[in-house]
Amino acid sequence: MAEFIKIGNEITVKPKLEGISYELINNKVYDLEYDRMQGRSYLKENGDLNMPKKLYKLEEDNKFIKRVLSYFNSDNSGKTTGILLAGTKGTGKTMLSKRIALESNLPIIIVANDYPANKLTSFFKHFTTPVVVMFDEIEKNTYWWETKDLLGFLDGVEATSKKLVLMTCNKTDQIDDNFFDRCSRVRYFKEYEANSNSVFVRYMAEDKGIKNIDEVVNFIIEHMEVKSFDNISAFLDEVVLFEDIPLDKLAKDMNLSLNGVIRTGTNSSDEDEIDEDII
Repeated sequence: MAEFIKIGNEITVKPKLEGISYELINNKVYDLEYDRMQGRSYLKENGDLNMPKKLYKLEEDNKFIKRVLSYFNSDNSGKTTGILLAGTKGTGKTMLSKRIALESNLPIIIVANDYPANKLTSFFKHFTTPVVVMFDEIEKNTYWWETKDLLGFLDGVEATSKKLVLMTCNKTDQIDDNFFDRCSRVRYFKEYEANSNSVFVRYMAEDKGIKNIDEVVNFIIEHMEVKSFDNISAFLDEVVLFEDIPLDKLAKDMNLSLNGVIRTGTNSSDEDEIDEDII
């Protein structure tokens, strides 16, 4: 067996690799990781995207997904289509990112938090399989995901594979200005507000079997400042468990921002979004 390979005029030692041929599987999740000892990138099979048993959907989100995928699958789209989803934690941006990924019916690659962004272009230019690439909370990982490297990846100058790049962030003011008004890099932008989930409060209360539903729904809408799915669900559970406690007392003893007062920590920008993990 030959010990060398010839590519053009260059002859190099044939790499000694063990394994079997593999094609990426549509809708299967892969982690993109980097071996610093050997200086190489690799994919690792992961489980499915973590989706709730019941998914509350906004009609505007459905239309947004359809628009994004229609463009991505059209002849007009470039090699890289960037989407930035922003907003208050727990309001649905990561769930929307997952929905777009799943409805694309492409292999899903999640970039590990410690994957160096300056290795992205060199990795993706070596194959042509269309994929979804997901980054979570890009503003919190400037150590590994430097702006210039991410922007270079989004420019897709050396791209060969067609990529749907989904990025989330909590605070847009912590992202470089060059991410905005550059449709060739990030074509779509959607931002969720703290009250974006107000429309779901009644549906969630009905699913929990809340008795005094009008009173509870009105209380949440009028007094709860951050209406994340996590906060709404937690408060409704308390209402079911402790029917004899007044709503204002229930809320006061919980970790909730109420009546115009937003609770923050000493370093709120580094707060982990534990309710919206990608996997």
